[in-house]
Amino acid sequence: MWNRCYPWVLYSGDWGRFMSKAVLTCTRDVLAGCTKWRRSALIVVAITAFLLPADAAFAATLELDRTIQTSPFTGSSVSMGDNEGSSFVPSDNSLWLSDDNNKKIYEVDPATGALKRTIARSVFNNTPMFGGGPPAGTDRTNDFESIAYDRANDVLYVFSGKCCNSSFLPTAFRLTRQSGRFQVESYQPLPTGSDYTGAAWSPTDGKIYAGKGRDIRSFDYASGTASPPFRVSGVSGITGMDFSSDGADLFVTTGSEKLIRINWATKTVVSGWTFDLTPFGIRDSRAVATIGNQFFVSDGYDSRPKGDPLRHAVFVLDDMT
Repeated sequence: MWNRCYPWVLYSGDWGRFMSKAVLTCTRDVLAGCTKWRRSALIVVAITAFLLPADAAFAATLELDRTIQTSPFTGSSVSMGDNEGSSFVPSDNSLWLSDDNNKKIYEVDPATGALKRTIARSVFNNTPMFGGGPPAGTDRTNDFESIAYDRANDVLYVFSGKCCNSSFLPTAFRLTRQSGRFQVESYQPLPTGSDYTGAAWSPTDGKIYAGKGRDIRSFDYASGTASPPFRVSGVSGITGMDFSSDGADLFVTTGSEKLIRINWATKTVVSGWTFDLTPFGIRDSRAVATIGNQFFVSDGYDSRPKGDPLRHAVFVLDDMT
């Protein structure tokens, strides 16, 4: 099966990109002989590591572990219409996914891929404004883009953007735990023009950070305001964000199907840690969630046919560094 094979990729500059093509150029028929193929790939990687200089031989590596099917979810008839944002809640062992086509969010078991729960658009529509005000209504629930989990305060944030109609109102929704489960508690209007395609909570300073294009900024829910933006050289087209568990690194996915590691203290890209995700089968990287030593990358590619197990799938990548 395509989603059971384990391709290896060794990256180190241009040679690494060449090797990724050499190792991963195959057909699904070839992948059916997965054990033999993987053994051959490991030999290629080992030879490459021997030939490369010492600093390149120990470059970061990623391995495709598996995929999580979302169309439909395992053991369910429910399918995602798109796969836009994600965030992991460790205490529940839940991966939350956002869907801007079906206007819903989903709670999923990241180990089994089983659907635990769906929160429908109607729930968000009826949510009151933070501090008092009218319910959100439909203009604030058209574009669920990103999700961030505040581990210190046990709060989940869902950001809805402005794509692709001027009547859509960018909005942040806050979910708090009630009777043991997250419920949509309130919303905050976002500044005009906001469209946070990526969002993540930082363990180092306790702030929510949101990204779009090249810009990253912090966001304060209580005031509904965002800081002036800053940029990281070499990073553009941000589609997804998540911090490492200790907050030392920020991982971002981009519109060019890259997974990039940023040293958060220096705000610089970590050398040797920019991966092309297309060799793994990812066509539209929209979000990333870090769970242990794995990266759960959401693929929002819409052109796979219905019935394809990779349609809007989550690709689980092992960090083999």
